[in-house]
Amino acid sequence: MVSQRILCLAMALSLSGLAQTTYAADTAAAPAECAANASLDTRVEAVLAKADRPEGQRANDANRLGETRFVLDHIKPGDHVLDMGAGGGYASYLLSAAVCTGSVDSQNPPKWVDAFKMEPARQALVTARPNVHLVTSDFGKVPLPAAPYDAIFIGTIYHDTYNEDGHDAVAMDKALLAALKPGGLVILTDHRTADGVAATATNTLHRIDKAQVLADFKAAGFELVEDSSVLANPADDHSKNVFDPSIRGHTDRMALVFRRPLQ
Repeated sequence: MVSQRILCLAMALSLSGLAQTTYAADTAAAPAECAANASLDTRVEAVLAKADRPEGQRANDANRLGETRFVLDHIKPGDHVLDMGAGGGYASYLLSAAVCTGSVDSQNPPKWVDAFKMEPARQALVTARPNVHLVTSDFGKVPLPAAPYDAIFIGTIYHDTYNEDGHDAVAMDKALLAALKPGGLVILTDHRTADGVAATATNTLHRIDKAQVLADFKAAGFELVEDSSVLANPADDHSKNVFDPSIRGHTDRMALVFRRPLQ
């Protein structure tokens, strides 16, 4: 007759083996971008390679690679992220993969959705990526999330917020501060004007002075934690509209990271 002690030992070994097998299966099943200690190169390559991304978006990958690397370097698995002025969802697709078990709120103003007929692309986005949620609101009226954001991405559209009727930049930025957890980040890229232009070219050239952006976020209570030259182009003389074929996709862009103070 087998002793109770031997039975208990056999059961313990069996359960231990099952746990190890389950852990190994879970680890093997994790997407490359979600694996523990995945490098930035691995994460960027993996999110760009997702088969469900619209083919038309892939044509922008080369021109936007620097921005993609800059943004994903500040995003981690599990994050809750707001993608402001998301358009057809280029960045929302990338962010939704990069946050893994996290979530992305993909925001557009109602005027954009209507004027640019964005709704089919937005619906395709949320169908393909269940961790993406659509937000339709003016820039200055983005609703507070149920849980604070870990990060907010404002990709080359901060200047556009100035073109909304009655826009108050500092009030909008204070609302973004309130929507972030303490220590949460705003990751911002935008097309630069010549120094000293302030916000006078937001609707003509679709550019904004970096000094204006820095002043706005400082006044709203943010800390500047990174001012990168990764998207700079000294050959851009800042005089052309960003859609001019001679400069489109190659403008001189700021790449900034602001943080909500911990206290």
